[in-house]
Amino acid sequence: MASYVTYEKDTNDQERSKVGGSSLLPQSIGWPVDRFGKKLMFLASLSSDLLKSECGIDIPQGHILSIFCPYEKEDIEYPIDMARGRERGFVVVHPAEAPRQEFGDPILPAKKLELNKKFATDEDEFVEDIDDKIGGGPNWLQDRFDYAGNQFVMQISGMYFGKIIPTHKNVFMSGVLYVFYNQFSNEGLVTLQYS
Repeated sequence: MASYVTYEKDTNDQERSKVGGSSLLPQSIGWPVDRFGKKLMFLASLSSDLLKSECGIDIPQGHILSIFCPYEKEDIEYPIDMARGRERGFVVVHPAEAPRQEFGDPILPAKKLELNKKFATDEDEFVEDIDDKIGGGPNWLQDRFDYAGNQFVMQISGMYFGKIIPTHKNVFMSGVLYVFYNQFSNEGLVTLQYS
């Protein structure tokens, strides 16, 4: 059951399905870092209800899936490194706790992640216009990526993201970010394709 998603409305840091703002990552989990030890940016979180209804992923109630990615405002190397596989984001499922922020340039304010059920999602693997969606299967911008053992969670278009969050428009440049999750290892993949 895939759905298109929007994130245009401001929300508070307690929101469980959101883009930006503060993470609800417990203090017992270290803040994710890149290969150089630099802290990653908290990108988004998805509630257990949303994961179940849209992706068929069953996580404990009260838990959320959090997504982190590398970002530096003036450095376009991060998205390039993500596309080339030299950098990856970080995905983890955890109990939702008090808001926490350890990244120096967070996306503010947080934006509520909402489903747009007005249109059926395009489930073709390769399409011209790639929209933000959760669940179903990925719409590849380039070649198919091998995500064996992982389940597709969502994709975020850099074009749409940059219009809604202009302060961080270079996070994915004009690419598409793909998020996958492995329930057995409680880890995920975050990768980027751009043309």
